[in-house]
Parts: sequence; structure tokens; C-alpha cells
Amino acid sequence: MDPELSQLGKAEASGDDAQNAVPLTQLPTGRQARIVRVVHDHDGHWRKLSALGIVPGAIVVLQQRFPTYAMRVGMSTVAVDKQLAQLIWVTPL
Repeated sequence: MDPELSQLGKAEASGDDAQNAVPLTQLPTGRQARIVRVVHDHDGHWRKLSALGIVPGAIVVLQQRFPTYAMRVGMSTVAVDKQLAQLIWVTPL
């Protein structure tokens, strides 16, 4: 993982959940988590994720890791590549 993205996620997440936050890429398959931070990268990918319902406070379940990261958010299944998955910081529930 890009060290810069790692620092952004840790520094900008807030509250008690921030201490246990990990990128979605580190969440085990089948595990439920709460999104605590979506890193605002230089390319504006956070806007795309926001439009898909990937926002702080949302509950996600990681369904698969390969060939893409597929997660259930509410009643939808969203698939993202590894680059976008690294921008999503979650706290396992």
C-alpha cells in the first residue's frame, strides 16, 4: 500500500473507530465493517465512491477480493479495484 494513503487514512479518520481502522483491502472476506473514512485522493475518486454509497458511517460486508473487491452496501453490491479499495478505511464489527 502507498505509505501516503496509509498516513492520510490514519490522520484524517476521527473518533474511537480511527484507532482500529484498516483499509478495506485488509478486511477478511465475509467480515462486516463500518466505513470510518474515505481518503480524498488527488484524482477525486472519493466522489465516485460517494455516489456508490461508500460514505463514512455505512456498513459494508466484503464479499470477495478477487478479481475485484466486491462489497455489499445496504441493498447493493459494489465492485471496486484495489486502488479504490485502499481509499476506504473501515473498522471491523
